Order: sequence, then structure tokens, then C-alpha cells
Amino acid sequence: MGLSKRSLEREYMDDHVPSQAVVDEVYQFLGVINRWFGGTHATIDRFNEFSRGWEPGAPVTVLDVACGGGDLARALVAWGRSRGFDLRVTALDISVRALDCARRRGGADDRLRFVCGDVHQAPCLERTFDYVCCSLFFHHLTDDDVVRTLRAFDRLARRGVVVNDLVRSWRHLFWSWLFTRPFNEVLRQDGPLSVRRAFTPPELVRLVECSEVDWLSVRSHFGHRMSLAGERRLGGDAD
Repeated sequence: MGLSKRSLEREYMDDHVPSQAVVDEVYQFLGVINRWFGGTHATIDRFNEFSRGWEPGAPVTVLDVACGGGDLARALVAWGRSRGFDLRVTALDISVRALDCARRRGGADDRLRFVCGDVHQAPCLERTFDYVCCSLFFHHLTDDDVVRTLRAFDRLARRGVVVNDLVRSWRHLFWSWLFTRPFNEVLRQDGPLSVRRAFTPPELVRLVECSEVDWLSVRSHFGHRMSLAGERRLGGDAD
């Protein structure tokens, strides 16, 4: 199968519940990839831009959707603390085993809480969080689900949104195949498939247009990553 269109084949972890040991290995692997190959930086880069308008010590709330092993949530808390912001993250995931892994991958932190749930069923009022973010989530979704999810993010976020995901390309597919070879069967299958399921920047732009969340823009980053992010216009309906 070529890469001119994204694959619609489901990943193993989308439909199955592997053992806790396998889940732990998957998220340990993803944590390393995000830390050293630009995934975490792509999100922090966008928050760095947003923070230019924040007051020192200002409270900032973030909802991290599909948090997985919790690496991004912890990185955001650490970044906020280092910059002197009172940044508090609610890390949401539908998987109990992912959250169990996330809690064990770092110590307790009063600026971080983990919650089991689905973003589309979360009992949150509109504009509950200053920012909504996610990483490596959108490639798991259908096109229609991406549109629906962007609208949910738009409803929950007072100030802004940051989406971080893979870019589909042959080079990225090769590296994903190579890096997952030493690991478990789930990683060897889902790693390359994640790249086949990923979007290209123009495809993601088209889905943003369908969602009518028109204050978001796409940017490419190191490590075959892209971010879709933005802040609401001053005087908009966030006030």
C-alpha cells in the first residue's frame, strides 16, 4: 500500500487491551521518542509562544487529552514551573492501564492530576480549561472524528489549543519500522501503522476548515512532527 492516502487499518491498541507489561513498554518507548526526537518540543514550542502574554505566577490550566504514559503532561508541568507559571495539568485518558503506567512514571505532583475518561463525555462546562492539548492522538481517529474532536477542544478551551502529531512520509515510515524492531510485537505493528494512519499538513488543514475552528494553524517540526495550534482572537467568545 502506498502513502498517497492515509491507512484506515485499526491499530492493535485501539481495539485490544494488552498486558500491563506491554503497555508499560509501549509508553516507555514513546516517552523516549518524544523526548529525543522532537515530539515534546513541538508542543512546548507552541506554549512558549503563548506564554509571552502570561503574567509571572499566573495560574494556567491545561487539559492533556489521551495523555498515554503522561510524559507530555509532566513535561508541561516542569516547563511551567521553570518559567515561574502556576501551570496545572489535568491528564485525561480512556485507558486505565495507560493511566496506571502514567502514575508510576513519576512522583506525585500537586500541579498534575490523572483522570480516566473520554473527552467527548467529560462532564466539563464550556471553557473549563485555559488550553487543551494532545499528542499522538489524532492519527488514531477517522477524519470525521478529528472534526468532532476539534469542536470539542474549541468548546473546552478558553484561550487556546495545541495538537501535536506525526506526519505521514516514506522516510518517517522507514525510521518507525527500524526503531520498533527490538521491541514487542505491538510496537512493531502499531509503530509503522501509526505513520501510515498519520495526516499530511494539507490534509489536517482541510479538516480544520471542516471543523470551522478557524483560529488554528499548522506548523512542521523536527522529527516528522507537526503541530496544529492557536489562541483565540482578542475580544472573541472566550471572554
